[in-house]
Amino acid sequence: MALYRSAAFVLHTYKLGETDQIVVLFTQEFGKLRAVARRSHNPRRHAASYYQPLMLLDAIVYGRPGQALYRMHSVDILQALRPLHEDFGLLRCGLYMTELIDVATHEREPAPELFGSFHQTLEQLIQTSDPTLLLRRFELRLLMAIGYTPQLLYCAQCTRDLEAQAHTFSPRLGGLLCLTCANTVRQTVTVSPEALTYLRRALADDTTVAPQTPLAAAAQQELERLLHAHLTFCLGHELKSYAFLHL
Repeated sequence: MALYRSAAFVLHTYKLGETDQIVVLFTQEFGKLRAVARRSHNPRRHAASYYQPLMLLDAIVYGRPGQALYRMHSVDILQALRPLHEDFGLLRCGLYMTELIDVATHEREPAPELFGSFHQTLEQLIQTSDPTLLLRRFELRLLMAIGYTPQLLYCAQCTRDLEAQAHTFSPRLGGLLCLTCANTVRQTVTVSPEALTYLRRALADDTTVAPQTPLAAAAQQELERLLHAHLTFCLGHELKSYAFLHL
């Protein structure tokens, strides 16, 4: 048996028998792990309060290397991020990002950059007055981390250079189309020059700090529509929390 310790976020939990539960963790060191957590007999350390999403934890699990299900050894809260739990709008944003990570990542595959981007975006949500662009930024970071970076430099179908007027995006092909291919591909999304410029700048910026450049409401809607369509195709289905995000 080996001990594995890492900073972690809870992605979700589900019951195991009458008293235990399985906790799905997104850890900084080891990626996504599943662990059995037994109910604590100490009323001051009730397990339910420790295994909530959107809290940074110091988690220790144990088991054999590579096994599918570990056991929880101990857990402590490193950062509660209370404003995310107290504001319904911020809570929706955080739970949406949590589901994105849960669906997009595989177990026992470390993704420290994605972990860092998730943690930093949660902290930035507390400070911003408009979380919309933070969510778009995180969606891009996640797409890059899982190998589905939108192709914006050449035609996603024929690979020719793009014309200046090329503003048609194919979620199925994962990128922009030249003017010729745009007339032959179905289920495309049109994006304005403003939204496209913003998207290219965001992809070129390798930091996790949100861009400060403002974006008009119409361009923000285009950007959301494009990234949502691309994510839905890449992940294979609609996220449950996406509708919850727009309540």
